[in-house]
Formats: sequence, C-alpha cells, structure tokens
Amino acid sequence: MTPIALIMSLEAVRLEANSAMPNAPVVDDYRRDSATMAKMRNFTARTLRRAADRVEPTPALTYG
Repeated sequence: MTPIALIMSLEAVRLEANSAMPNAPVVDDYRRDSATMAKMRNFTARTLRRAADRVEPTPALTYG
C-alpha cells in the first residue's frame, strides 16, 4: 500500500469513529417531500397492498 493510501485510510477510519461520538454534529439530509409526492407515495402503497391481498390474503381474512 502506498503511503498516501495509508494516510487516507487512517483519516477515513478516524472520521468514521468520531462520527459515533456523543458530541458529533448532526446533519439532517432528509429533504421534505412535496404534498403531491406524498399523495402519490400513499396511493402507490395502498395499491400495492390491495394487489398483495388479492394474491395472498392475510390469515385473518381467510380463516375468520
């Protein structure tokens, strides 16, 4: 391993270890979805759940 690769890998390990410290900075990289995207995601989830229930119904519906 070249000396620069060794230094870079040690620096990456140090940064990774420090990110677990209690005083590490918190970065919120979650972008808020638009209302349209949230509605589309909910619609897709409901559609997929209905399709899954038709293919393989839950035991409560089958044996109840």
